[in-house]
Amino acid sequence: HEIIGVMDAEEAPRKQLEEVFGCQGFAAARDCLDSVSPDAVLVAGKHIEMPDHVQACVEMRIPFLIDKPFADSAARLRSSAEACIHENVFSAAILPNRASRVVGLVQRMMSEGTFGKPILCSNRLNNGPPTRYDPTPSYWQNDSTKSGGGCWAVEASHGIDTFLQFAGNSPISVVGAVMSNALHGRTVEDIGLGILRNEEGVTGIVESGYSYPSGVRAGDHFFRFIGTKASVFERYDKHGTPIIEVHTEQGIDFQEGNGHGQSRPAEIARALAAIEAGNSFAPTIGDALRILEVQDAVYAFARANPNSNGPHPLGPPPP
Repeated sequence: HEIIGVMDAEEAPRKQLEEVFGCQGFAAARDCLDSVSPDAVLVAGKHIEMPDHVQACVEMRIPFLIDKPFADSAARLRSSAEACIHENVFSAAILPNRASRVVGLVQRMMSEGTFGKPILCSNRLNNGPPTRYDPTPSYWQNDSTKSGGGCWAVEASHGIDTFLQFAGNSPISVVGAVMSNALHGRTVEDIGLGILRNEEGVTGIVESGYSYPSGVRAGDHFFRFIGTKASVFERYDKHGTPIIEVHTEQGIDFQEGNGHGQSRPAEIARALAAIEAGNSFAPTIGDALRILEVQDAVYAFARANPNSNGPHPLGPPPP
């Protein structure tokens, strides 16, 4: 695939993109789309700008892939997401957990009946400290007025999406939450934790963090799925290789998992193939909106109690 145009409102990141991809850069999304007329668009950028980028794609009826962060709040994305659905414009939310081996394995076991009734889905995505963003074009990730928050706003969409897959379509309630900035003392959280339940009593524990030690590895990613017939875990071994454990009455089976480095390109390739073939794709912008609704509800729960946020002042919630 050829990249024929790039866009960033800031000059320095835009120039960097032009040099990397060897194409023309633009300061506005609509100017970019008007000038280069792409077959598809990859939407990525600041949380607060994402809905406008989506709206530009919808108005010009151009299929698009949207990477997280989808927006700083569901309210900001809702209008453009609903317009996309109403106008039947192709959208693909790029959520790498969809292509992870452990999630696919659990889905197969559930469909075959070997997993049993789902009970618990727990996952953690914990990356290095927020300082890793400071010297980069993504410095704004640490500015809550642009990102809506810290690790929870940036990373929680992955874990929420997996829980929503696991728990089905019934309504979700937030029953517990913590947003802590105790480790780095910034105005954005460095540990975010949400506890979710659906109407059937399936529990979800979603953790995101900027609390992994700097300079060791990029971070850690853990899955735990509990059913009445089986339990499935994914963890890292000492070499950083994802290892899947499947516990059943027959014993324990071990398999090698895959990380974001493999699953993200796989999801992008799947979306582009769907566009080329004229096929539908899941998840869509509608799924991204639902993820943001859960994300927002966890923030609201944590902010409602002084004991579940801080201890240092956090930035204000999105307007």
